[in-house]
Amino acid sequence: MRTRSILSTAIAAAALLAAGMVPAASAAPAADGPSAAAQSPRVSPAADYFHTSGPGYTCPTGNFCARVWDPTVQKYKVFKLYKCATYALSYWGGTGGYANRQTGSRATATFYGESGNVLRNVPVGASSTSYNWSPVWKIRNCY
Repeated sequence: MRTRSILSTAIAAAALLAAGMVPAASAAPAADGPSAAAQSPRVSPAADYFHTSGPGYTCPTGNFCARVWDPTVQKYKVFKLYKCATYALSYWGGTGGYANRQTGSRATATFYGESGNVLRNVPVGASSTSYNWSPVWKIRNCY
């Protein structure tokens, strides 16, 4: 009885597959392949941002600005980190840039790697139009 039930189920599934009602297993896209859904870069805690087409933008005085590619809109997303905090980065990678337009003696920004190691200290007035965000997991914009 059990063999007949399994055989009947297999025949029914084959018929549905042949009729195009159930996609073949090989038709499913890989989760990490080129058809995987793109994600917009984020920071936590949340911060204001704007989009720009290129590396040229104005970072408002009092902010640490971090520019990263946003594949969901095919533009750069520039985060304006104003509130003094440690920001966790999500969906960041590739080349972008930064500008430290903060003021005061405690306004050095620090980039951290996955294990909490310091990758770079960015003093007030420093900027870069070409920085690799891939190893950066967190940014502390000031002390």
